[in-house]
Amino acid sequence: MRFLVISPTPSHPANAGNRQRIQALLRGLRRFGHGIDFCFIAREAVAEEDLAAMRGAWDEVILLPHDRAAERRSLGEVYGIDDWFQPPAAAALAQLAAERHYDAVLVEYVFLSKALEYFPETTLKIIDSHDVFSGRQERLRALGLPPAFFYTTPAEEGHGLDRADLVLAIQDEERAQLEEITRAAVVTLGFVPDPLPDAAPRREGGGSGVAGYLGSANPINQAALKAFLQALDLDAVAREGGRIRIGGGAGQATAGLEGPLEVAGPVAEAAPFYAGLDLALNPHQGGTGLKIKSVEALAHGCPLIGTADALLGLEPEEPFHAAADAAALAPALHRFLAEPAFRERVAEGSRRLFHRYAATVERQMGILRSPAALRLALDRPRVLLVTDLPFWEEKLGNHARICEMLRVGREWLDFDLLVLRSLSPAERAAARRVVGGRGRVFSFRDYALPGVAWIESSPLLKGFERRHFARVFFAALEAHLAAHPCEAVILEYIRLSYLRHARGLPRLTVLDTHDVMSLRAENFAHFGLDHHLQISVQEELAIMDSFALVLAIQAAEHRFLADALPGRALYLPHSLPHRCRHDAGRPARRVAFVGGDSPMNRDGLRWFLEQVWPCFHGHEAELHVAGGVCASLGAAAATAGRVVLHGAVADLDGFLDAADIGINPVFYGGGLKIKTVEYLCRGLPAVVTQEAVHGIEGGEPGAYRLAHSRRDFVAELHLLLTDTTVRQQCSEAAYRLGRRQFSRAVSGQALRSLADLARAERREAAAA
Repeated sequence: MRFLVISPTPSHPANAGNRQRIQALLRGLRRFGHGIDFCFIAREAVAEEDLAAMRGAWDEVILLPHDRAAERRSLGEVYGIDDWFQPPAAAALAQLAAERHYDAVLVEYVFLSKALEYFPETTLKIIDSHDVFSGRQERLRALGLPPAFFYTTPAEEGHGLDRADLVLAIQDEERAQLEEITRAAVVTLGFVPDPLPDAAPRREGGGSGVAGYLGSANPINQAALKAFLQALDLDAVAREGGRIRIGGGAGQATAGLEGPLEVAGPVAEAAPFYAGLDLALNPHQGGTGLKIKSVEALAHGCPLIGTADALLGLEPEEPFHAAADAAALAPALHRFLAEPAFRERVAEGSRRLFHRYAATVERQMGILRSPAALRLALDRPRVLLVTDLPFWEEKLGNHARICEMLRVGREWLDFDLLVLRSLSPAERAAARRVVGGRGRVFSFRDYALPGVAWIESSPLLKGFERRHFARVFFAALEAHLAAHPCEAVILEYIRLSYLRHARGLPRLTVLDTHDVMSLRAENFAHFGLDHHLQISVQEELAIMDSFALVLAIQAAEHRFLADALPGRALYLPHSLPHRCRHDAGRPARRVAFVGGDSPMNRDGLRWFLEQVWPCFHGHEAELHVAGGVCASLGAAAATAGRVVLHGAVADLDGFLDAADIGINPVFYGGGLKIKTVEYLCRGLPAVVTQEAVHGIEGGEPGAYRLAHSRRDFVAELHLLLTDTTVRQQCSEAAYRLGRRQFSRAVSGQALRSLADLARAERREAAAA
């Protein structure tokens, strides 16, 4: 293939993260045998020797002028999407498109997306996004920094992205954001320096004392580095034999600080700098994008500690890769200097992280290998999801499960949504954000009311399904399938299983179980309670047997279904995006619980208020409760004292970030307890019952404090409230377990498999 690459940034020298990204991407294209013409819109100055290097690297370099003084904001406080695209470039690109044929045009940065309009529809059009530019000014101001570079609105950015056939996001969190505003296909393509070193370099003499940071003088780097250095006890670093070496313009952040600081100044080659370190630091806080300096350090074999922002997109599993901010990272350096075992853990964890990430990027890069691979990336199966839940509200665990499945799956699948309830315009808009810009949202009310459905007189409809049958929903699904064919249908919960009989269904029918309801009903009955859905194990398995695929949310249920339905059970756990690790070093004052108004939550929390919480009378800790369960706890909470009922909270992340300890005292239920997963993935120390961790296996010892009785619950909660060391250990183990079992990398494997199955079904249907 012949590529034209249009960039406002030179590819050489690779002395900044964006240039490294461009070089690595284009070298990857060269390895695949593609030809590359590099069109440099000269927004940045480039030395003659660097221009020569560019000419040596690519087939042709085309220089176009750019006047930075002419850049104006056409939308008041923000830029319009085309404000940096100037007439000289437009004229030159129009002529280039008329004179030459390119198989693909790749534009670096969305603000040059107008260039794509000059090329014919037969040319594949790609945007390498680098970053999310809508709302960028607010993110910078939140860090106390003035807006810089390009920033715009979601509508403007979406308009620019819509000009492409394919958008490359540099990490998954940004892919998810971009998918909400564009109709283009968005895929993640990370970054690994090329070529990779053959072995990890070691500084001469080895040791544990030299930590380092390599970064430019941009304000974000300086602010983060200064916050980190100010949080350190620099005298203690010196006593522990440590030194901190700072390369690049970021050394300006050391002004006014004294201690074991070495300002190396400009660094021509990264490899010698990292070879002289025992540990790399990245205290980055705020912002978006992939932090190239983190990947660079890991690629050079250097152990790394960093903030969650610094490793965004790498899916780290270790707590020393997920500090909440620059100041919270400081204790990890002191620990590295003092504890040999911790140094080994950081080194091994960093090696594992890099090799896992490098393999991921190699797989991602494969979509650009050939025209066939690109067609596959763009030829996405369409899947219809049918539900009666307002999941876009994200108030309950099952809401979160559906939202997360859609957000992760959007990379490989285009989703339609048929909602079996009325939708207001605001609800449609909220649902559309979750299915993404390529998705479509329908309500059953979009279709005419039916007469008697044919299925009602059919022997196909039996028992459980007949009791839950709804004529209007069944007719709406048949009408929808007639108008909007798809490759697969996912039904949420077995109560909608009667819809499997609808005419027009594709062969790939999928049941998302959430729970095995017959086992859940048995669990309720064990405690003398009636479950709202009554079905026997035999009947439930017989219904499931008619589906092509059954999704299990947790490990124990997956084993059960895999034994009963060989080859048709797919493990799709709940997942959560990358989060910073909870700061377990602060005093523990706030115990938290969040949950909907379910009988399991009500009964478990009332038991806790009556049997456990009174034992902490006189303790300064408070219990904070959020969610629908608050509606039924008024009297019990008032009697117990020191209980704050928040009700539904708009910012659940903020509520959990403020917590010091989590609890989950439920003692019956089934399925997967999403709140327990939230605790684990944040590294929030928690006291839980056996039921609260049902289906969470392969546990890291100490990842939670397990209580089998009232006495255990009191003792374990007291231990977490009073013992900082235990709290820290629990937090670290929780984070590791949560990220290994419930990261988007794990759920993504199942959803990629679903996409592959849908493509295979489409091929078979076309061949029939």
